[in-house]
Amino acid sequence: MRETRRNNPDRFQRGLPWTTSRSDDAAIEEKKPDLEMKRAVNYKGRLGFLRALFVILAAAVVARLFVVQVVEGHHYHVVAQDQYQSRVTLKASRGMIFDRNGSLMVSNIYGYSYAADPQLLNTASKTLIAGKFSGAFGIPESFFLRKLNEKSQFVWLERDIEPGQAAALQNLNVYGLIRLQDQQRLYPYGQVAGQVLGFTNVDGRGASGVEMEFDTLLAGKNGYEVMQLDGAGRRMPSVDYPRVRPVPGDNVRLTLDLSIQQIVEQELAAGVAKAQAKDGTAVFINPNTGEILAMADYPPFDPGNYDQYPIADSRNRAITDVFEPGSTFKVVTASAALEEGIETPSDMIYTDNGRYPLYGRIIQDYMPQGWISFRRAIETSSDIAFSKIGQKIGADRYYRYARDFGFGEPTGIALPGEVPGVLYKPYQWSKLSLPFMAFGYGVMVTTLQMAQAYGAIANGGTLMMPYIIDEITAPDGKVIFQNRPTPIRRVVTKDVSQTLSGLLVDVVEHGTGVYAKLPNLLIAGKTGTAEKLVDGKYSKKFYHASFAGFFPVPNPQIVGYIMIDSPTNGYTGGMVAAPVFKRIAERIYGIIQRRTTQNSLNNLELASDDEAHVKSSTVSNVSAGTEVGSPSNESVHTPIRVPDVLFLDRGSAETILNEFGFNASGDGGKGFIVTSEKPTVGSLLSKGETVHLTMQDAKLITRMPDFRGGSVRKATSFLLSAGIPFQISGSGRIVSQIPNPGDPVDKKATVKITCSGGEVNLSELYK
Repeated sequence: MRETRRNNPDRFQRGLPWTTSRSDDAAIEEKKPDLEMKRAVNYKGRLGFLRALFVILAAAVVARLFVVQVVEGHHYHVVAQDQYQSRVTLKASRGMIFDRNGSLMVSNIYGYSYAADPQLLNTASKTLIAGKFSGAFGIPESFFLRKLNEKSQFVWLERDIEPGQAAALQNLNVYGLIRLQDQQRLYPYGQVAGQVLGFTNVDGRGASGVEMEFDTLLAGKNGYEVMQLDGAGRRMPSVDYPRVRPVPGDNVRLTLDLSIQQIVEQELAAGVAKAQAKDGTAVFINPNTGEILAMADYPPFDPGNYDQYPIADSRNRAITDVFEPGSTFKVVTASAALEEGIETPSDMIYTDNGRYPLYGRIIQDYMPQGWISFRRAIETSSDIAFSKIGQKIGADRYYRYARDFGFGEPTGIALPGEVPGVLYKPYQWSKLSLPFMAFGYGVMVTTLQMAQAYGAIANGGTLMMPYIIDEITAPDGKVIFQNRPTPIRRVVTKDVSQTLSGLLVDVVEHGTGVYAKLPNLLIAGKTGTAEKLVDGKYSKKFYHASFAGFFPVPNPQIVGYIMIDSPTNGYTGGMVAAPVFKRIAERIYGIIQRRTTQNSLNNLELASDDEAHVKSSTVSNVSAGTEVGSPSNESVHTPIRVPDVLFLDRGSAETILNEFGFNASGDGGKGFIVTSEKPTVGSLLSKGETVHLTMQDAKLITRMPDFRGGSVRKATSFLLSAGIPFQISGSGRIVSQIPNPGDPVDKKATVKITCSGGEVNLSELYK
């Protein structure tokens, strides 16, 4: 009988056919043991596989733990520490920059920058921050919202912000908004010497000028401090790690004279404006040492607001820009002719009545003449005469003199961007090169090179290395570099330099340089007017107008070179540049006279008793056989008045006292500013005696000192130490200050210092 699924469900559950015969049941029963054995074997195999798998997994876990804990243990230890510890950089104080007299030209103030962590800010916080910053900086909210919506954990919002803007944000306390106090450079004289000093970028690194050239020394060395989170989530210094203090940067003293620099800049700007010119540059040096006293450019540049100026305005044109000098280069031709005996002042030269054809070109004089003396050729700046003189000298000799005067090579001044100019070798010259170079074409020079060359004539014939760094001192005052005058080579004999100096005086007295003439002050000088190359051709519209000069003659102390580019109200060096030199020379010489007089007054004894003491000392010395004017014990015993060093820093005070012959003794405190001195200012002491100084932290002084009648150095020493922003107008002695003396000290308000700034007018001196 056939079985169905309904009446035999067990068979169906075992997977047997729905219908089968009874003989099949017997066969199945016989196979049961084999099936069960196979099932047992399969179970054991799967169990062994699982055991092996678990062993492998356990081994892998152990191996990974070994790698994490042993091999990479230090790495994960550092990562774990970063969760609750962080290293905070302690920024070094950047070194300061002074002029030759100790006036502070660059220092530091502390400002603020704002950043944010967008991941910690919600929509409302972002909107609040964007609104506040938009109001403070006058920038649309959308600008800040874009930053705050970046997928980053740190974005800068504003850096190096002004005090007023910082004040507007000081009550904005939002979790995720980061307020950082950072160091900013302070240029208290604004645009003065801006291109020379240079500027620092937002990261505090020097980007041009002295700031760039000496960035490594000025920057110092940053320190650090390890901070950790406490239980309340506050950051506190870690006691397990040492605090590495930052090392302040070195200080740089320049050879620039702040007063002379201001004069040159003011008169150069006025000259460019009057001539309606494109720009101008000027360099004034001490011919006897090579020290740069002033280096000015127009348009000016304020390094404290560098982002508000075209980058081209930060260029120091005196060393980066080259030009054909025109007739001021005739000093090379004249020197070679006199030194080689080719010409004497009285030798006659035919100037072809103002038109001289040469190799298919016409050389034309501004003033047509016939036979003229060598002296007259310099006075009237005859291109024809000098082209003929150049041909007499010859290519090789002329090239040697031009090189000896420093052309075609950098001067070596320690400023970035200096170019060597262009002086081709004789084998590169054409037939016209020498006669044209003899009056200033076919050679490219810098303003500094021209000043250096005229310095060699002024000092008796020696080319000096120009330099602008006087000394570099460590933060503790130790001198680590001291510059010295460096003669390069003798280019002409002393006799030739004296002869040429006399000829250049004639140029100013009754030649092309008469607009540089001053009463009772002999100035030696030379004018220059050169057509500019425009689109490969010499222009009859655009010129370089220049003037080179030195004074007083004899024994010059100042050499200057002025170049004005593309004047349109007048175009010759005599009309455009010479008057600028005259005004500068008048004001500088007034300073020289004033300083000389002041030094003389400072050396006079004012009290009658003191005069009697000096006279008795002098008489006794003379009677003992001591020669008047020779070193004697008189200088030791003569009383000297104690100088005023109040509110100066310790280093400056000690230096001044030492210069007067006194010893300085501090009170051992940690203060930085002198608040009293004993004996008091003006007391009489003999050299070798001690002045005791009391020092105090300037930040603890609550009332504004009285700076009136004092020096800028005194005011800046106090204000810098107290962390108070300030601005200075003028130069010389301080005549007014805001806030007034005795007013409460407000470290958020800018102190305004006004100096006399007045110089002696030479026209008044000689009436």
